[in-house]
Amino acid sequence: MPLVEIEGLRVSFRQYGGRVDAVRNVSFSVNEGESVGIVGESGSGKSVSCSALLRLLPATAEIEAAKLRLDGVDVLKANKEDLARLRGRSAAMIFQDPMTAFDPVFTIGHQIAETIQAHRKIGKREALAEAEQLLLRVEIKNAADVLGYYPHQLSGGMLQRAMIAMALSCRPKILIADEPTTALDVTIQAQILQLIKKVQAEFGMALIMITHDLGVIAETVDRVVVMYGGEIMEEGPVTEIFEAPKHDYTKALLASLHSRFEPSKGDPDALAPALELRGLAKSYSTRRRRGFRVTHGEFQAVQAVDVVLPRNRIVALVGESGSGKTTTGLMAMRLTEPSKGQIIVDGTDISRLDTAALIPFRKRMQIVFQDSYSALDPMMTLTQIIAEPLHIHGIGTPREQSEKALKWLERVGLARSFGSRYPHELSGGQRQRVAIARALILEPTVLVADEPTSALDVTVKAQIINLLKDLQAELGLSILFISHDLSTVKSLTDSVVVMYRGRVIEEAPTERLFADPRHPYTRALLDAIPATNPREKRERTFLSADDIRARTPRYTVIQTGSAPSPDPQLVTVAPGHRVEAIVTT
Repeated sequence: MPLVEIEGLRVSFRQYGGRVDAVRNVSFSVNEGESVGIVGESGSGKSVSCSALLRLLPATAEIEAAKLRLDGVDVLKANKEDLARLRGRSAAMIFQDPMTAFDPVFTIGHQIAETIQAHRKIGKREALAEAEQLLLRVEIKNAADVLGYYPHQLSGGMLQRAMIAMALSCRPKILIADEPTTALDVTIQAQILQLIKKVQAEFGMALIMITHDLGVIAETVDRVVVMYGGEIMEEGPVTEIFEAPKHDYTKALLASLHSRFEPSKGDPDALAPALELRGLAKSYSTRRRRGFRVTHGEFQAVQAVDVVLPRNRIVALVGESGSGKTTTGLMAMRLTEPSKGQIIVDGTDISRLDTAALIPFRKRMQIVFQDSYSALDPMMTLTQIIAEPLHIHGIGTPREQSEKALKWLERVGLARSFGSRYPHELSGGQRQRVAIARALILEPTVLVADEPTSALDVTVKAQIINLLKDLQAELGLSILFISHDLSTVKSLTDSVVVMYRGRVIEEAPTERLFADPRHPYTRALLDAIPATNPREKRERTFLSADDIRARTPRYTVIQTGSAPSPDPQLVTVAPGHRVEAIVTT
């Protein structure tokens, strides 16, 4: 008997004026020990189908099904006690955002122990000891310390590991992972996926992987269910789906995975680059209290970064969270004040200009933020949002501003009728288009794009990238593209600057960097990129900070009079290719 049996599932939500069908006629099953992936865009019904299986939907949801069984229990007829037993012992769920899944006022140890005690009659001390073992099992080395931490004290990757530990605490028969790696760095994503596969094999669990990332599907599952618009489009073995898709939607998904873009037509040897960062650094004062003693220190977030953005080119700034990418981008825009260094825009140093002198340069430089929802004013219509930069700089009459805003709506692929809508009425991809329209309405020469596609579906991501590429060619834009998505960087950008712990450790033309990475951290980043074909999935090794330090390349140079520095420094190894190395004579 299958562990999960879903037949003819229909889920609708009651709203003012009627009902909205989120899932229609969905049927699939999962056997013991099997790995099944559910893939599709946002709103396709992936998460709703699995939440219906655990009866985790809100009271406005209406569920109908010919069969909805979990571990032999009819979920639709189950009472509260049956459901409490099923949630944890039979099935456990890893949510997309672990920060909202944990209670912020209780420690990690308390919450895992509470879950264990809810399903088994054991004491608090014994439950905490088991919680520590679970944290060790998900490769949290300082498990004893983490038991006493609160959720906000852990990074995204660490918190996701703790979430997996809590899901495993009752030894479930099936693990449902709902977009567990969406907002994580490429190396952390690879570690979490490898960890999920490891604990699945260790516990003998079945796995349902819900995702919009086809690379995650290729890495983790045996069978794929493709959903669109609340219905199943296609289902089959993972290799068959990737190599011989039958449905047009599946073909479109796979095509967007392999999309390529034409290189930029800019002149990298132009006399004055569009943007140049020279020795840009940012440090923050720290204050720590230990008993009655207070110690003051300094945290170096970015260390003397040099970046050149030529005219009409796209330069990528890549690295993990905490590497200093976003801080560098914000300093380039003067949205964060640098501690030292120069910001050269069209040959002018703007790093020390006052607010009034900076206004003309604001028109030339714009930014698109990662989270389009928090970047758009919820009280303003889309026309007002897009026209706001024109209003701030006093360009045109109110009627002219509104008309230009509506034209930009059309330019980014949205109908003029969207102008009267508010941000909450749009999808993630549509909001990002509005953010791009607002950034480009002043026709700037420099655009800083900070992770503009990180949380978007694969097809929407391809649309946004195509839009940026088209607008770049049309407007002669120079784009600083900040990202941890290396597959997008490979297909979109002209050159790549790799950051690690606040400093640049390698930079090169994109093709050369991907073909011949010299720094161990760059190689680790590239090795962590998810497979684009299930036949290419592999076991990965991950480097610690000590490993990276030990493997830093060494280059011997002829003595030039000054003694070489014992610290690593950037060395030119090929035209346009520099790498951080230890220089000896």
